[in-house]
Amino acid sequence: MITPPLAPEILAEFPELTALGRTATRLHPRRATSGGGGAVGGGGTAPRAGDSHVGGPLAWPADEPWPVCTHELRDGRPHASPNPLVPLAQLWASDVPDLPRTDPDGDAFDVLQVLWCPVEHLRAAAGPAVQIRRRRAADLPADLLTDPPQGDVEHAGWLPTPCLLHPEQVTDYPCADALPPAVRDRMPPGVAAGFVAPGWKVGGYPRRAGEVPCPRCGAASELLLLISDHEYDAESYHWIPVEEQDLDWSAPGNEAHERPTGLRLAADVHLLTCPGCGTTHVT
Repeated sequence: MITPPLAPEILAEFPELTALGRTATRLHPRRATSGGGGAVGGGGTAPRAGDSHVGGPLAWPADEPWPVCTHELRDGRPHASPNPLVPLAQLWASDVPDLPRTDPDGDAFDVLQVLWCPVEHLRAAAGPAVQIRRRRAADLPADLLTDPPQGDVEHAGWLPTPCLLHPEQVTDYPCADALPPAVRDRMPPGVAAGFVAPGWKVGGYPRRAGEVPCPRCGAASELLLLISDHEYDAESYHWIPVEEQDLDWSAPGNEAHERPTGLRLAADVHLLTCPGCGTTHVT
């Protein structure tokens, strides 16, 4: 998929934006169809364990225990028993240019797996409790888990619809509140609202203002993955891919382009990592 670039006249009027641009990879999750539509892997059908995807099966070694959640629930009680996590996403570095290639210890990896527990927990950040796994594809065995255990689900809107990905590297810019005041104050109302890329992406800028300190060491964290329940909205219409700009949004089923993963979240979920101590956390 192709995102239209930021209008040249905006960059000409606000040249400071050029220095603020950084790359991000928009993942463009879309529900699998018979046509495939240029998705990575999948063959145009359902996501497979060897694909980059949202909501599909993970390349999980059959002899490795499936991860569970033991966090306290929002009422302070523990889970009745450790709750098996739900696969959220799997990203292969060969498909996602902005995915880091080394873990916090400096060891190489090329597969990122993201799982979460679809239950409200007693924690500061709203939304599911997240866990990640970093792997080397070369270390994956031939024998993979095909039937992971199922657990409790509190919110159906936290179970992703399986989607194939159409990764695209773009130039991302800060959200309006994170722009330098000298730049933001010169802009007409609403102009800066859509500078930061919406939807699922790896790298780039958070869709919130201000640095997020690492909960362990206090250093500024960096965005690893943005998890969203929509790919664009009224404020970010210019991020609609070229291939979908002529869709009839009143037609049945076209919401699947704007909200392909079927998630229903209170807000975007930012998966952040600390470049100093390596802590991964969620806001």
